[in-house]
Amino acid sequence: MVEGPGCTINGEKIRAKVQKGQKVVDIRRNETNAPSADSSSSCFQTILGCGFTGVETLGKEMFMYFGCRALRLHFGMNGSLRINPSERNDMKGKPPALLVQFSSDVVCFFDTTVEIRFTEDCKQKVRAMEGLDVCSSKFSFSRAVEAVKRESARMLCDVLLDQAVLPGVGNIIKNEALFDSGLNPSVKVNQLTNEQIHHLVKMTRDFTLLFYKCRKNGSPLYKHYKVYKRPHCGQCSGTVTVCRLGDNGRMTYFCQRCQSGDPSEVNISKLPTRNSLIGWAYQGESSSDDRVAKREEEEWTCSLCTLINLPSCKSCEACMSPRPEVSKEPPKQSQSPMSRDLIRYPCNNFCKPLQEVKMNRRAAFGTTTLVLTNLSAKPDSPLSPAINQTNSPETARGLSPLGDWQQKSHRNRGIEFEGNERYKRESPADHSQPNKRMRTTNGELSGGSMQPTCSGRGTQSNDASFSKTPCCKSHHRSCALRVVTKDGENKGRQFYTCSLPRETQCNFFEWADLHFPMCHHGKRTLMKTVLKLGPNNGRNFYTCPVKMGKQCNFFQWAENGPGISNLPGC
Repeated sequence: MVEGPGCTINGEKIRAKVQKGQKVVDIRRNETNAPSADSSSSCFQTILGCGFTGVETLGKEMFMYFGCRALRLHFGMNGSLRINPSERNDMKGKPPALLVQFSSDVVCFFDTTVEIRFTEDCKQKVRAMEGLDVCSSKFSFSRAVEAVKRESARMLCDVLLDQAVLPGVGNIIKNEALFDSGLNPSVKVNQLTNEQIHHLVKMTRDFTLLFYKCRKNGSPLYKHYKVYKRPHCGQCSGTVTVCRLGDNGRMTYFCQRCQSGDPSEVNISKLPTRNSLIGWAYQGESSSDDRVAKREEEEWTCSLCTLINLPSCKSCEACMSPRPEVSKEPPKQSQSPMSRDLIRYPCNNFCKPLQEVKMNRRAAFGTTTLVLTNLSAKPDSPLSPAINQTNSPETARGLSPLGDWQQKSHRNRGIEFEGNERYKRESPADHSQPNKRMRTTNGELSGGSMQPTCSGRGTQSNDASFSKTPCCKSHHRSCALRVVTKDGENKGRQFYTCSLPRETQCNFFEWADLHFPMCHHGKRTLMKTVLKLGPNNGRNFYTCPVKMGKQCNFFQWAENGPGISNLPGC
């Protein structure tokens, strides 16, 4: 589900790239999923020739204004937009649900529902509820607390997802905010004290800001999950309970140890704090920068050869290009409506580096993400005895020593490098070269990749074999376990496929259910998970794959082994 932060960022993209005043030259609607006659193409033709006057967001809704008419858009589960795309279809070849062509720009919406509304009605709705929108810069804690208190007889999991109470909250924010509050999702509002309600609203707002920051910068949000789609709690390592709870039966994730069903047992002052970007929130010019890394204290990237250099280096270690000058002026405050709640600089812990380090840097050819991995197991290499591979700062960051490279030639298109003969390897087995992997803006991967432990076996004969995930033959990486979602006779079946991004995937495919038993129809059974609260919650079982009403009475418990337990979607 595209939650409030995602919708807010989509609105910012249109606001930044599509100029106001442009006339609508063409508008096309894919009517295969049109819900009613009101959303037919004839209704959308009334916008032709109208000028674009602005865009606003409210929770998960987006409103594009064209004079007295407006488009109300909802991105649903997997909705997205593209501005001036090179290809009109998405990655799966699916045409856009709505295409709006302006005088100079084109906006394509995919997997999005759209309706025609009156501009005045939309603006009144935004003005009336923007104080409750958890993604808005005009969010009011007092209004939100009063709105939650009015839902006294409802469960917390239902109140948080109610877009009339807190617009913009989705299933991810709901589960993580309840965990940060230490409250069980089934607790009702009238069981909470005023302090607990205020703390719940604060945790909801805080995680929303973290959600927005991660999506804005392209950093992974899943690393901040404590319970959502996790088999074990990120705090106590206990088993996460997964069930369908509430009026709408939405997927709910919670830890029974950390989230109490009795609110009187919850002490807000003793709740664990989330170690995230929230603690570094920028609160104005009066905030101290003593604990924040300055630009001159950060590693810097050469604009010519894109090598990442130490903070102390005045010139590039590879091509000897001088270090770009750091502006002495204070950084300008972001123009985002949520800028006052965002961090000014990234946090730098200056601690011992991890086995894998990821850094986002601007390079000569665009923004890149460098993944530096140190796979060397020997502290002292026989090929370079004078250098301690473990203690040197270059090796600790996953880089080769300074003397390991030398400049070979300068060309108009860049610089090529050749390994020094003194450190040249005789064979791949003699030395484990630190691995680099670079992701460019177009999503391609260059360089090697980490070699995970996996099984080369083609098929599995029993449940225990799931502990050894097969490898794809092209990349020799652990495969990803997925489920067929397309309608047909194979819907719901599990299979293995290449775990790389779609652009670089190989054609590896292998069914993961070949050892599943057959039902009374003679068909391969499906594995499902018990979602009801009780002693069997989370257990897997085999059942007939035929549609409901025509199923046989086949039932058999499945052994839960590594790699076999799939947490259902939201």
